Amino acid sequence: MQESTESGRDLTIGKRLITNFVVSEFFLIAGNLAIRVLNREGILPPWAVAVVTLVTILPMLLFAIGFFRMLRTDLDEMLQRIVLEGLAFAMIVFVPLAGFYVNARAAGLISSRLDPPEVLLLPSILVAIGVLISWSRLK
Repeated sequence: MQESTESGRDLTIGKRLITNFVVSEFFLIAGNLAIRVLNREGILPPWAVAVVTLVTILPMLLFAIGFFRMLRTDLDEMLQRIVLEGLAFAMIVFVPLAGFYVNARAAGLISSRLDPPEVLLLPSILVAIGVLISWSRLK
């Protein structure tokens, strides 16, 4: 009985974590779109665009604080390991990929540029892939 209760609790924590993350990412991407449109059209003064920028990052900051608290207090050792391996996978893939892109762009080998939504989503997608790999290997 104890194990099924803990599994249900872990699933609830996971659902809450994913929901908070998706909402935070939505605010970042919607804010990016709003800032682009407002800057292009000249609708708001620069200080108002700065306020929009700060407001759209707040949900992600709250998510990060909540995630850190949840990681330290609510997850058992195995789930902590799964999350840590997912983060490690993301770092191992993202840093060389970003370094290659930056250097190739500086050298003129790549003419396209990444839009901010792609930059915002790539690390989180890599963390999700890393967690899935770790989860399937450890479960």
